[in-house]
Amino acid sequence: MPEIHILNTGKKTRTNLVTSLLVSLQIDQVPIENVCGGRAKCGKCAVRVLNGGEYLSPVKVSEKKKLESMGAEANTRLACQTYTRGDIEIEVLNIQQKGE
Repeated sequence: MPEIHILNTGKKTRTNLVTSLLVSLQIDQVPIENVCGGRAKCGKCAVRVLNGGEYLSPVKVSEKKKLESMGAEANTRLACQTYTRGDIEIEVLNIQQKGE
């Protein structure tokens, strides 16, 4: 099972080929924002991919449009639209604050 290392929280979690990064992070209680329910509409679940980008699923049209509208850097992905087949290192760009 691929491992996700979240550098800005210090957490590590595991995922599989059929579970998005967002769901994997939520299962392990990583505080990542998400408003649209994983439909690539809000951009709140953006992550910066630091290592392992070659293992990620291709960018879908809906994700590409949202990332472009956000002016996101090239190594930014939406966790709700991204799957991995290998170990990766990321930073969560929008850490959910307690009580949200």
